[in-house]
Amino acid sequence: MRELLDTVFDTTAYISDFEKERARIVYSITAMIALMYTVFIAFVGIEYMPERPIALLGIDLAWTAAILGFYVAVGVTYNALRQGNLRRAEFGPLVMWYIGGMLVAWPNAFQNPRGGITLAAFIILATLLHRGRGLAAGLVIAALSWVASNVLASGAFATPTGGTQELVSVLLMLGGISALTFLFLRFAYQSQSEGARLVTAERLRLAEITSQVAQRISRRMALQDVLNNAVEQICAEYPLIYHAQIFLLDENRQNAQLVASTGEVGRMLIERQHSLPVGSLSVIGQVTGGGRQVISHAGAKGGVHRRNEFLPETVIEAAFPLRLGDQVIGALDLQSKVETAFREEDSPVFQSLADHIAIAIDNARLFEETERQLQENRRLMEQTNQAVEQVERLNRQLTGRFWSDYLAQQAGELALTMDFLTQRRALESEWTPTLREAARVDNLVQRREQDQQVIAIPLRVRGQVIGAMEFELDTSEPLMPEDISLIQEVGDRLGLAVENIRLFEASQNAAQREALVNEIAARLQAGSTVEMTLNAAARSLKETMKASRVAIRLGAPPGSKNGGREDERR
Repeated sequence: MRELLDTVFDTTAYISDFEKERARIVYSITAMIALMYTVFIAFVGIEYMPERPIALLGIDLAWTAAILGFYVAVGVTYNALRQGNLRRAEFGPLVMWYIGGMLVAWPNAFQNPRGGITLAAFIILATLLHRGRGLAAGLVIAALSWVASNVLASGAFATPTGGTQELVSVLLMLGGISALTFLFLRFAYQSQSEGARLVTAERLRLAEITSQVAQRISRRMALQDVLNNAVEQICAEYPLIYHAQIFLLDENRQNAQLVASTGEVGRMLIERQHSLPVGSLSVIGQVTGGGRQVISHAGAKGGVHRRNEFLPETVIEAAFPLRLGDQVIGALDLQSKVETAFREEDSPVFQSLADHIAIAIDNARLFEETERQLQENRRLMEQTNQAVEQVERLNRQLTGRFWSDYLAQQAGELALTMDFLTQRRALESEWTPTLREAARVDNLVQRREQDQQVIAIPLRVRGQVIGAMEFELDTSEPLMPEDISLIQEVGDRLGLAVENIRLFEASQNAAQREALVNEIAARLQAGSTVEMTLNAAARSLKETMKASRVAIRLGAPPGSKNGGREDERR
């Protein structure tokens, strides 16, 4: 049936919903007038029409012309509506009413009650279709029609029937009807405007509250803080909502788990680990399963609201999906004790709030994940730093041990003193106080002695102090930062250079020892008997180690466990 009506009353030629609705009204008025006129013709008939006003034209001809004109107006109006010419179509009902109603009442000079109703209805119809201009035009046409019909009824150029008083009375009545119609429409328009203003103001207030809530929950916080803050802010800002809660889907996306809820009731529900299956016959199940908002009244037949023993005062429940793109991650559940708390036109605002909450949840999750990664990175960094410090400490210890062994193997201490004024060079091993302090504090040391400066720097190898260097400058002025940097760089390069020499000598010694071991091994392998091998080993030790006596014994010493068993066998 609805499809048939949509086909007959076609509004596809119109763009806006306002134009479509106005076209439907004109369709309805046209159909109603056409039906009324058709019923009038069928049941009242031509006999109703008096003969005197149009005797010159002939009653039958006038009646036929009126019928044809009426249905032509119906056809033109219907065609204009289907083509989208709403402005032209709005004149059709006026023409139809004038032909179908006022011309019928014309012969009686609008003297009977039906004629007065016809005139009043024409003015009201003109006002409804064309507002102020229609009111003025309808009043003029109705007044002229009444005057003309009365003049014709009394004779050409005669005073209308009833005299001047009747004329004034009718005009006053028509004017009163017009004024009342105008005032009624004005009142309706004002009421509509006031209602629209109140609705707009309420929506703006709702949108502003939603924006404030969204801003507060979008602050960088932990996830649970975001959830708790969101439901608390909603209950604080929306007076009609007495309970708010948030459900999030679990990892398997099988259940919607309650993660935030207001008040003592919410605390108890969370302690009970309240959850609902996705897609179940409940408000949350339908929202998380279908990804669409659901508004359900308590006790409604066929509704999906399920009574909660902790929330018995709930009259209406509304839930909105928490969406990230096309993925539903949970639902925002709102409950109220007021039947009209969630209007259809307010749903986009609440859905926008749910979208903001979803974004805040995602941001909080990313924030927590970032924090976890930062903590892990800090932990790894600390472990790395500790490992590096351990390696450096071991390197310093090994370097110090290597240099201690290296210096112990030298015939004398490695030291040098150069006096370029006297061209004196001495291998002195005495440490001056400045040298000692530089090696002890591991830093550059400066001292003034009369007109000279004594500067000492430590010599380092991989962070280990292996010595110190001291020199004198014939100036009392302090050193510039670039001079100090140059001196320290020279000290580092000197430490690296002597370390390379030590390593080179160590590698040479190792190569010599390897060659000597290989030579001894070759001698040992050249013997054909054990005695020859033992003799070769003794001679090699005498040559390499300068040994004066070598003793070699094979077997177990007497008195040992193996030796005792051997004696028992004998």
